[in-house]
Amino acid sequence: MNQTEQKPDGLVIGTVRHFLKSSLSVMLIVASLILGVAAILITPREEEPQIVVPMADIYVSVPGSSPEEVEQLAAVPLERLLWQIDGVEYVYSMSHRDMAIVTVRFYVGEDRENSLVKLRNKIEMNIDKVSPVIKGWVVKPVEIDDVPIVTLALYSARYNDHDLVRVGEEVLARLSEVKNISGTTITGGRKREVLV
Repeated sequence: MNQTEQKPDGLVIGTVRHFLKSSLSVMLIVASLILGVAAILITPREEEPQIVVPMADIYVSVPGSSPEEVEQLAAVPLERLLWQIDGVEYVYSMSHRDMAIVTVRFYVGEDRENSLVKLRNKIEMNIDKVSPVIKGWVVKPVEIDDVPIVTLALYSARYNDHDLVRVGEEVLARLSEVKNISGTTITGGRKREVLV
């Protein structure tokens, strides 16, 4: 026997011998299986758990302004203001000609009503700091069910963006007849315009 080998002590040998000769190991395996099946059957689970994620979109109207002006005069100051609200996780914005859309998202589990009240209070408390070019805003709460599940993209080498919007309107009309559809919208393309 070389010096690195050690003899197992008597307690270990006795325990192993006891498990090999008795039916205790089989009983432990059966008990573990029963506990596993019971855990699967008893543990509550839900196919579609309701997760509360308070969100809101603020649509800011800035008529006659370019996207760069909208960003500097409306979106960036509003973003800074919204970051001051307790429980806010994300704030992001999109600036377009004549308007900005600022989205504020609170942490998961925050109370929805309290979050919206805090949002409206923060905006109303700072109404005196609003630039005079801003003509108004709308706060629209966003539900988790409002997030699109399916997005269809229409493209063509033959038709222009206006024609694709017309095709999209037809598709939208047909999709609206399908049961259990919450809402459908068309995004992008060139809208019909009447000049007087």
